Amino acid sequence: MTFAEFQKALAGGSLPPVLVFHGEEPFLAGLGVDLLKKHLLSPGSEAFDFVSLSGRETTAEAIAAHAATVPMLSEKRVTVVYEFLGLAPTQRTQLLVYVRKPVTSACVALVSFERLTGKNKFERELAIVKRMSEKRGREIEDEAVSALVDWTDGRLNRIANELDKLDCFAPAGSSIGLPEVETVVGARTSGLRDLALAIGERETGRALALLDELADGGMDEAQLVSRLYGFWIALWLARTGSGGGHRGYAGGSYDRLWSNRGELVELALGRTSREYARGVGRFYRADVDIRRGMPARPTVGLLVYELTAGTS
Repeated sequence: MTFAEFQKALAGGSLPPVLVFHGEEPFLAGLGVDLLKKHLLSPGSEAFDFVSLSGRETTAEAIAAHAATVPMLSEKRVTVVYEFLGLAPTQRTQLLVYVRKPVTSACVALVSFERLTGKNKFERELAIVKRMSEKRGREIEDEAVSALVDWTDGRLNRIANELDKLDCFAPAGSSIGLPEVETVVGARTSGLRDLALAIGERETGRALALLDELADGGMDEAQLVSRLYGFWIALWLARTGSGGGHRGYAGGSYDRLWSNRGELVELALGRTSREYARGVGRFYRADVDIRRGMPARPTVGLLVYELTAGTS
């Protein structure tokens, strides 16, 4: 996208989770980063939810780890990697793993002060990921693409298969949105909603059973933590009455789970603010444990248990 298109996407809240700023004008790259921070970070949150890295001094693993850290005070965590082409070739290849399956609670900006030519494998595969939703001659909304990546674990062959199905399902000439993806790709959204409801109603046994169903069905445990964290924050904001000012919680992914705000508020009032604060700490601990290599299934199971039976 051009810089003007980037500004339009930023204003519309439709930014992809990975951005590439490239070109010989460093002013525009710096301006792009400043705009990201202004729109995505809450005032005073930069120390918690923003990190700046150098491609010549970091690794793909470090970039992914920073991006996967749960944002503490903002709607998204912003990770900027300057001169990302300074990564070693093997590290660039490893970074593609994250690009194919980015964390939805983060925005990663890859900055190069030279124009990309598309001649190396890293640049070509970046372009492939960006074009997959366009090559069939259809427009696909950013939120639909994000859901598709989430539910296919970012595997290109699975994304291609689902896009073929969507192309046949949607009326000719129409764009593909989140409702079409939810209908065609599967019922994971309803299962996630049931899990969130069980947690909200403190039904420990039912919540753990639903967690097993979702995990057995192929949903990535780390993505489950991210989705449930968004729901937890939405509950907290609904209880305090401040949800309207937080795009991404009050107006983002949890809307796929909850279209009835009254029902959400009713659930939210069943807990104290102190419980929500403790819950945020439990999410953070689960996220860190998974990134440290602890078994994901029991880690998420413990989180779900604590959110239901162990939060009072």
